[in-house]
Amino acid sequence: MVIRELKDGRCYVSLQEDHAELSAQFAAHWGNERFSRLRPYQTMVFATTYHDSGYREWEGTPPMNVAKGRPYAHREEIPWFEDIEIKAYAKNVDWLTAQDPYAGLLVSMHRTGLWHNRYNIFTEPAGRLRERSQAVQSAKQQMEAAQEEMKKTLAAKSPAFEKELAYNYMVLQIFDLLSLYFCCDGYADDDLFKEYAIAPVRVSYDRDETVRLTLRPNGGGALNIDPYPFDVTPVKFSARARIIAPPREKSEAACVDAYHKAPRQLLTFEVSA
Repeated sequence: MVIRELKDGRCYVSLQEDHAELSAQFAAHWGNERFSRLRPYQTMVFATTYHDSGYREWEGTPPMNVAKGRPYAHREEIPWFEDIEIKAYAKNVDWLTAQDPYAGLLVSMHRTGLWHNRYNIFTEPAGRLRERSQAVQSAKQQMEAAQEEMKKTLAAKSPAFEKELAYNYMVLQIFDLLSLYFCCDGYADDDLFKEYAIAPVRVSYDRDETVRLTLRPNGGGALNIDPYPFDVTPVKFSARARIIAPPREKSEAACVDAYHKAPRQLLTFEVSA
């Protein structure tokens, strides 16, 4: 669950697929005269749309953080969650690969990258390499071995494959970070964004030029991005969320009831150059 807490005790709760669907909107609009348009386009939008799938059964009836009156958030330390995470991603990567091997490879790399600070490709936002359990380390090694085999297969069809893959992995991380910014990380107050940057960001498949992508609040739900990476300006993006108020009764059953009955809302943001 991707969760943004409000000062009055309520919170916005987005499913992993809500968060990923917002990420896919960024993918669909990425590229202009300065930034490369995505290639292969359909694969990139498909991979981004489903890059965090696999949790449908778990998010249907999620365990609750009863003290906070809501489901557990995606960054909260839950010892038993690792097994769910490993199985969810293995299942999702298998499904994606059956539809589009390139998409499956990218999403597999996304998962193993998250276990390794996104392979340290960004200096901003600053990350840290957390110690992982033996189960996660073993799953990472198995997934990376499968990735290498898929890379060999796909590289045989395209001499520019490695450079293209590196760019596509990078932009998938940008779409993921931007979605997390809008869904939970980007707020100085309930309705006020804070300045944020991602760097270094390559602008092209074919050149090594990099920039610092900076998001600056522009009042309300609007902000500017410099340099601007999308195909139109301004552009509106939306994410689905549940608005959950903590129940009076501090019990798992009351929290589950509040989760299922919570009103849904479309959160809309305007981005411009």
